[in-house]
Amino acid sequence: MVGMLAHARQLQEQYLQTLRQLVEIETPSGDKPAGDRFVGVLTGLLEEQGWTVRLHRRDEVGDIIEATWGPAAGGGTLLLTHYDTVWPVGTLQHMPFTQEGDTVYGPGTDDMKAGIASAMFALRLLREQGREPTGLVTLLVTSDEESGSLHSRELIEELGRAHERVLVLESGRDDGAIKVGRKGVGHYRVTFRGRSSHAGNEPKAGASALRELAHFLLYAEELGDDELQTSVNLTVASGGTVINVISEEARAEIDVRVLRASEFARVDEALRSYTPRDSRVKVEIEGGENRPPLERTPRNEKLWQEVQEHLRSLDLDLPGVVVGGGSDGNFTSALGIPTIDGLGPAGAGAHARNEHIRLQETLDRVALLASILAGQPNAGERLRPSLEEQQH
Repeated sequence: MVGMLAHARQLQEQYLQTLRQLVEIETPSGDKPAGDRFVGVLTGLLEEQGWTVRLHRRDEVGDIIEATWGPAAGGGTLLLTHYDTVWPVGTLQHMPFTQEGDTVYGPGTDDMKAGIASAMFALRLLREQGREPTGLVTLLVTSDEESGSLHSRELIEELGRAHERVLVLESGRDDGAIKVGRKGVGHYRVTFRGRSSHAGNEPKAGASALRELAHFLLYAEELGDDELQTSVNLTVASGGTVINVISEEARAEIDVRVLRASEFARVDEALRSYTPRDSRVKVEIEGGENRPPLERTPRNEKLWQEVQEHLRSLDLDLPGVVVGGGSDGNFTSALGIPTIDGLGPAGAGAHARNEHIRLQETLDRVALLASILAGQPNAGERLRPSLEEQQH
């Protein structure tokens, strides 16, 4: 029988056909009609392949797909994916699904419709190899990851607790590395309310909300810690009305990234304890942690060691890295459930006009995912002999 890696590469045309179907149904976050159209098509594809599909209805966003495969006994594996993208309907008109050699372009290819296709083809690969996953496999396809997972987090955590491990099928880092850690993400909105006055006749009578925002910017960004890789950045700001009026109101938004949960607590307390320089200006702070960090816990490290065994069995060399962006895997890792991210496609340009995947590397990762789901690495899968074998 053809080895797992070679077999995966033979599925290239079928993989491309499925990916095209998924990409050419545009699914921006928050567009429920578009999302539900996608759900209808994907449900049909999954059921045709042999998955058992359950829909979780949502009023504000597209419905969520929960698909299961294999025996219900045992904790099994949860595969996390999402179908919403950052691209509005109509993007395909100027960013069509195209292939140039080994590179496949299109909105949502890398983030993360190729991850959904990879889950489907990993199970197809196992079936065609005459193998079965160890325990239940649940594929969760959510509809609001790009906008914060507000309508899916509870379900993600519920299903996470019901499984022994979680594999997140977001893409690897641009160089293909697997994501063994992610920063936690916090978002804040700050509003300053002062007192307006005529900028020429009575400037001192006013209490400038903009001036207070400027002081706050320096205060907030100094909360970052390079050594601990904590970042605090004011990324959006506005205020004032017209040029000759002292600004009565100003607003800012803050992006916080941390590797450690304890850093969230420190930064949050410091932001909320800010005291305005001008006591006439009032400050309101909303928001907080959006995703906890995916930390390199002992359980996550053990799962990474298992993944490395499968990498070696396939003669693949992919390092583990920690990245700044968050994913739904942050939620399950924070619950203590072993979680590894970046097991989806190999590509780059997520959220950019050059978004793409590299096809051969992506198919290799399909084989890796299939191997992980099957349990024990299959000896003899390597395409190239080891150095020791070459010497003999």
